[in-house]
This record gives sequence, C-alpha cells and structure tokens, in this order.
Amino acid sequence: MKKVFCFILLLCAATLQAQPQTVGDIHIATTRIDPAVVARKFPLKKGDLFTPRLFEEAQDKLHDMRLFKKLDFSAVPKDGQVDISINAQDGYYFFPLTFFSSGDKDVFFLSLFEGNFFKKGETAFATAGISSDGYSFSGGISALDNFFLISFTKLDTEQRFYDDFWSNTYGVFSVAKDKDEYGDPLYQWDMRDYKLRLLYARTLGDFNLFLSPEFKHVSYSTPVDAGNHNQWTAGVSYRRNIRTSSGMGALFGFGLSDKKKMLADLPAPQYAYAADLSFTLGGKWSGADYDITKLSATALWQTETRSHNIFFLQLKAQDSYSSPFSDQILSTDLLGGQGRYRRLIRGSRGAGATVSFLYYLLRNNTGLLSLQPFYELAYVYAGGAYRDHSGAGATLAYKFWRFPFPLGINYTRNLSDSSNMVAFVLGGSF
Repeated sequence: MKKVFCFILLLCAATLQAQPQTVGDIHIATTRIDPAVVARKFPLKKGDLFTPRLFEEAQDKLHDMRLFKKLDFSAVPKDGQVDISINAQDGYYFFPLTFFSSGDKDVFFLSLFEGNFFKKGETAFATAGISSDGYSFSGGISALDNFFLISFTKLDTEQRFYDDFWSNTYGVFSVAKDKDEYGDPLYQWDMRDYKLRLLYARTLGDFNLFLSPEFKHVSYSTPVDAGNHNQWTAGVSYRRNIRTSSGMGALFGFGLSDKKKMLADLPAPQYAYAADLSFTLGGKWSGADYDITKLSATALWQTETRSHNIFFLQLKAQDSYSSPFSDQILSTDLLGGQGRYRRLIRGSRGAGATVSFLYYLLRNNTGLLSLQPFYELAYVYAGGAYRDHSGAGATLAYKFWRFPFPLGINYTRNLSDSSNMVAFVLGGSF
C-alpha cells in the first residue's frame, strides 16, 4: 500500500509539472519609446500559452523593430504562470545621405531618415534622385502597424530594341551601357513617363494588406499606347521568420540588439517563408485610356543553417492579360534581383525562379563578409513564344554592423545572350 501511495504521489506531481504554463504579468521599461508601443509589438499577452519557443519568437518581433541598442528579457515562473520583464534601451536618430556619380550618366541622390523621434517607434524617410533621364521623389512613414508612401517619377529617356525581343533597361538610376555591348539597336523610341504612386499598408500579425493607386501618363515618339494608364493595385503578403535588415539607425547603434545572437551559432537550422499576391485593375473608371488587368504572385523559402548561412528559393509568376505595351511584364521583375543586366524582355505573361546561397566567409564584431552565388531563370511570352532570360554569378560583399548597406562587387553572366556585367554593390538586404 505504501508503494502504491508513493506511486500516486509521483504521478500527481508529474501531472502537475506537465500542466502548460501561461503568461502572467509583463513589465516593460524603456529609455524613450512609449512602453505601450513595445507591448503592442510583443506578440505574447497575459493569459497566452508560454513556451520557450514562443518566447523566443516574441523576442525576435522586438528585435525586428530595429530601434533598440539593447534588449534584455527575463521570464520568472510564478504559480503556474510566467512573469516576463523587458528592458529596452532605445533613442532616436536623424540621418542625411547623399551621393553623386559621373560617367555615362550623371546621377545625384539625396535622402533623409528618421527614427523614433516622436517616441512611437516610427521610422520615416524622404529620398530624391536626379539624372539626365529624369528625376524621382519618394517619402514614407511606418508607425505602429501602418505604412504610408508617396512617390513621383518623371522620365525622359530612350527605349532601345534589339533582336529576339530584347530592350534596354531604363530609369533614373540605370547606368547600363547597352550600346557599348550590343551596338546600335534595331530601332528606338523617345519616351516620357510621369508616375505618381500612393500606398497604404497595414500589418496584421504575419500578414500585410496593401492598397496602391497609381496615376501614370506615358507618351512616345512613335504611336504605341500613349495616354493615361491610371490603375489600382491591392494585395496581401505573408512573412514568417524573414530576417529584417538593420536600418539606418545602425549608424548610431540602434537596431543591433540581436547582434550577439547573430554572431552565435543557432541551436538548429531555421526555416522562413514568404508569399505575395497582388491584383491590378485599370480602365475608364480609374481615368485610364486602356483596360489594364495584372496578376502577380511570389513565393519564397529560406533555410538558415546553424552558422547563419542561408539557402534561398524564390518563385514568381505574372500575367498582364490584355494590358497595353506599357503595362506588360518585364523579365527582370520575374528574377530574384541577384543579377545585373543591361537588357530585358517584355511580354504579356511569364514566370521565373531564383536559387542562391548566402555564405558568410567571416563573422565578427566589426562586420560580415559574404559570398552569394546565384542562378535565376525567367520565361516571358513575347512574339508568340516563350523566351528565356537567365543569369548566373555571385556577389562578394562586406557589411559593417554600423553601416546598413553592404559594400561589394557583383558579377553576372547573362546566359541567354552570353554577355557579362561587373557592377559595384551598395545596398541590398542581409
């Protein structure tokens, strides 16, 4: 009987110990930011289930705000609950950035970044750029779960067309010298493009909903589809465990609260996922001179090894249905953005895939040295057939923890037309 009684006591103790714990009180201390903003961004709430994994994921949500120099967390069990304490060291910053490049095309760029000045964890930016092909301006603010953007671009440039439906890349900041590589085009058009875009997005957990009206007027030196191309785009995106970049606050030490974690090996590989779906419509009701219908879908899968090296697989698909020439699909939009190309293919629909591997050659307290080989392939339907645009190469870059832009060099081999391009890299995401 005594043995049976002891067994019952042990069984009861094991049962009580196995009872799931819930979140108790959450105590938040900050230097400047409103603690209510931190509480809103922290996914765990009082009464929620508490597990070490959920606690770790909740911490990452605060790290991803990129506003803290240091974040200290503690969890203390108490009467079946776990009280959580968060100590956040934050501040605010203003930072201007400008650069000028000269050569085949002069480019001037100016920007201003702000973070947490109003103590709401907000970030804001304003950028302007000008070149011989036109100018652009954009400004945006992210506050709590909302994001607003306004941008305007004016282009006065050339579109050049070559064999097999290739045409030059163009834009305010594009400096690709396609004439040097391919000689005189078959024909070319002068193009003027005025574009005003607004965007509102709202974050709901791992999802992001957005709505974007675009007011666009295009004219060419040859009759194509000149006129208004006003359109509205609505979409949804999903992000799970996708790492964010450090942001401009890194120059002042903000956003580096998980630096120590990034330098330490992970206990096990981690997986991340992303998906985007958007739908665009335009017509007489939007003030457009043409019917415009476009559908776009993207899926991304990442595997991060214990030493933080990352394998990427991205798939994209777009269809412009009966949209006019100016609203058709560009092959570079179907690629993963790893390669640099002087030319692209434009068509009515297409799909693309990108595979790459980010390998850190060096990780220390100063920065990260990485090598990222890649392969990307797109097929675009143009001229009654699917035409390929593929490329392979690698980017070698160094990123200082205190400077948010990777600095390096990119080599791209265009496998479809056997051309090569070497470009310096400033910017990107790590």
